[in-house]
Amino acid sequence: MTSWTLNLPYARPPKGLSANWRGHWATKARSTAALRSLVVALARAARIPQLQRVEVEVVWVVKDRRKRDADGPDPMCKAIYDAIGSDRGVSAHIVADDSPEFMSKPRLRIEHRPDESPHFEVRVSDISHRPDPIDQITAERINP
Repeated sequence: MTSWTLNLPYARPPKGLSANWRGHWATKARSTAALRSLVVALARAARIPQLQRVEVEVVWVVKDRRKRDADGPDPMCKAIYDAIGSDRGVSAHIVADDSPEFMSKPRLRIEHRPDESPHFEVRVSDISHRPDPIDQITAERINP
């Protein structure tokens, strides 16, 4: 299985991209646009080709063992998924869409690595060859 890792230089989710953040919508919009542009640039630099299906795993690397909410960065994860496979807007267009038919999205994982500075890793893996239950649903839709 071929995979690529994109390192995002954020120690925590950007302002506005946390589920617990309450603020002005424009702040969230600016953070989302900046994050999507960064992910697109990193994906292009990594030369990730267009694929039929991918698995996108987001890992939050932290230095200490403080308790963190794994659901908190969900808005950040959504911006990452859109940057990789959205059918409109700023996107690397690696897959046709970020729907389950084209993209598998495991839950965000938090990893303790005391020797590394805090950051986010986005692992994009080609799973075009792996059959999933969604394949059956898609086949039934195409061939009723």
